[in-house]
Amino acid sequence: MPPTPIDYRPLAPAEFDAFADNLDLAFHETSTAAKRDRWRALLDLDRTVAAFDGPQLVGTSGAYAQRLSIPGGELPCAGVTVVTVRPTHRRRGILTRMMAELIEQAQAAGEPLASLWAAEGGIYERFGYGVASRRQRLSLPGGAAAPRPRFDAASAPDRAAPAHASAPAHASTSAHTIELLPLDGAADLLDPLWERLRARRPGIPARTRAWWTRRILTDFEEERHGAMPKRLALVRDDAGAPQGYAIYRARGGGPHTDPVLEALELIAPDPEAEAALWGYLGSIDLVSRIDAFDRPLDDPLPYRYADFRQPWPVEPAWPDALWLRLLDLPVALEARAWHGSLDLTLEVADARLPLNAGRWRLQVSADGTSRCARGDGAADLALDVAALGAAYLGGTTVTILADAGRVVELTPGALDRFDAALRVPRLPWTPEFF
Repeated sequence: MPPTPIDYRPLAPAEFDAFADNLDLAFHETSTAAKRDRWRALLDLDRTVAAFDGPQLVGTSGAYAQRLSIPGGELPCAGVTVVTVRPTHRRRGILTRMMAELIEQAQAAGEPLASLWAAEGGIYERFGYGVASRRQRLSLPGGAAAPRPRFDAASAPDRAAPAHASAPAHASTSAHTIELLPLDGAADLLDPLWERLRARRPGIPARTRAWWTRRILTDFEEERHGAMPKRLALVRDDAGAPQGYAIYRARGGGPHTDPVLEALELIAPDPEAEAALWGYLGSIDLVSRIDAFDRPLDDPLPYRYADFRQPWPVEPAWPDALWLRLLDLPVALEARAWHGSLDLTLEVADARLPLNAGRWRLQVSADGTSRCARGDGAADLALDVAALGAAYLGGTTVTILADAGRVVELTPGALDRFDAALRVPRLPWTPEFF
């Protein structure tokens, strides 16, 4: 008997428990009523695409309407999430169809980018996604030495400052204070700090009030997996203004062993406030080590210590973070800030979005104005849209992609010119799983 046709449509509210059951089946979990209530609050059912085999729900997918930080600004972005196919219905094209419909939804919403976190590394490149940000885990010994103070150029032994010289702009006499706060009601204090970080780093989605209260500042016992409750430390400058925060918790420990301190999120757009938070975590007694999760690859933490190896890198479960897909190539390229001027023609392959495919001339003037339009001249570089997504935020050089066989240089020097234009002062970072 041939299989019945699969029907694709958004979830109805009455189908939400079936949706949650499918997530539990796919991710080998058991969701509580509290977690299901959170999904209901965060997920826009109009942005879901579900697959039905008759009355049975056999596939799930959805997207959050996000604003993603990019070099020089931000763009609307479809944050693809909750993608599952029931194990009884694999190899029937269900995932392909759901991904295509999510792209159509994003295009209708005016989102030139789509992003996701991949549960498996071999799935999403064929849909045009490239690894745009990566992460690392750092571990410090308990009772670690405090970060050294900021270098003061005026006190350098071989540089006598003129008597009339003022303190250098980067020098600070601020005294930071740390206070512990309850999670409940902290969103108004933390969101401005998150937004300031987004202005410094590409790859970070904005957070809604519901996301703060339902996701970041909740502490379900079943999500601790044996750890102690979350703690929130806020750092203020000498004027009392919040400059950073850390969400952390203790795990393990016993009569003869000290627990591990897990730094779940340490966010401080002010470098001195960031150092103060690391100093605070390192000063907590009865801690065997500090594990800092999902840190940027260019985290300055090792350079803060006299012993560069004190913050030791530990391989995370998977090193990739945000996967990025360009849905509207010219809009995405024109919205991004570029470093210096550029005139380059790209030959882009995109089997799933033909409007992206073909030859594009990217022109960036010295004042930063950019234009991306169809070109008829000879191409300088050839690549697919997934490789372009990997390079878009500045976290992966096209030279590395060329070495991997993902980009072909057709004009000598084109790789160097494109990499120079893509350069960002800080690597993309995505300290936000969705």
